[in-house]
Amino acid sequence: MYLLLDDIKELQLDHSSRCNLSCPQCARTQNNWSTTSPNRNLDLTIEDYNILLAPFPPNQIQLFHCGNFGDALASPTFDQTLDFSLSKNPKRIKITTNGSLRSPDWWKDLALKGRDVIRVAFSIDGLEDTNSIYRVNSSWKKILTNIKSFIENGGYARWDFIEFKHNYHQIKSAQKMASDLGFKEFNVKYTARFAEQEVQRFKTSKGHIVEDVNFNPNKKNLEDIKSDFSSFDSYASSTSISCKYKLRKSIFVDMKMRLWPCCWFGAPPYLQHKNKQQEDFQYLNSLYGEKFNCLRTHGWDVLTHDFFRNYLEQSWSLPTKKYRRFYTCGRTCGERFEFSSGYGKNKNHTSL
Repeated sequence: MYLLLDDIKELQLDHSSRCNLSCPQCARTQNNWSTTSPNRNLDLTIEDYNILLAPFPPNQIQLFHCGNFGDALASPTFDQTLDFSLSKNPKRIKITTNGSLRSPDWWKDLALKGRDVIRVAFSIDGLEDTNSIYRVNSSWKKILTNIKSFIENGGYARWDFIEFKHNYHQIKSAQKMASDLGFKEFNVKYTARFAEQEVQRFKTSKGHIVEDVNFNPNKKNLEDIKSDFSSFDSYASSTSISCKYKLRKSIFVDMKMRLWPCCWFGAPPYLQHKNKQQEDFQYLNSLYGEKFNCLRTHGWDVLTHDFFRNYLEQSWSLPTKKYRRFYTCGRTCGERFEFSSGYGKNKNHTSL
């Protein structure tokens, strides 16, 4: 059994598939996903949150708006569902956002009503002259105004900084700025996406070049893995697996209320471009149907489904013709490759 309902400590949510940015490595920017995908304007509703939170007593569950495809603050249903969530007295509500959405008054209100519960991670990859290179279409002026309004009214904030070649020299300056503004944490992250896609640079829609830092540990790890396993695919299909989400007692809900073990499972079913993981999910749908894990249809009984009860963990250690291993699991939670942007190995990170 993957997780029992009573085991769950965190619900990681992709509240919406909407976002105001066009970051070059995001799935939303590939193959015109943000303009042509039938899933581009999906949002969770108040009815969904009633299902999500009904089984959990006060002060037990954390909600984490992670932004797998979208930024929750871009959603027209977010305010209503946030107020509903607060009324259920969750242990904590964590929000990851690019910071350039909503008004200073909205951020003030968020700080005041969620001072003891809400934590916000602002994804800001640089300073005024560099942040918008990766965070395409972001507004530095708006971000700064929103941050000040939130922090000055008692909001708890963390600055997440993904290091690239174009912004690495600014890390110390950004860290000082974070301290001056009143951020509680400053978190430097590296990205695994260059290593996975085996490219050295990306070109943004604005014509900027985004490159990885030369010393990203993923590069060395990937070289060693290829040397030992002949290919990353071979490694992913054979490495031992330690599930990050199971250890954290966390589980992921996507913008269609489908329950997945983690956010990495929640992405491939919605991609428009070809991806190594898609065949696995096509197989899963052929085995169980597309709504086997839909909380709107089945409620939390989904956790007793064969996928969670048997398939998932058996596919890690004793895969069979029916319970075959997922590439997603080997890629993300294999013992020798840290795919999660440095989480767990960050330079200056404490959990929100």
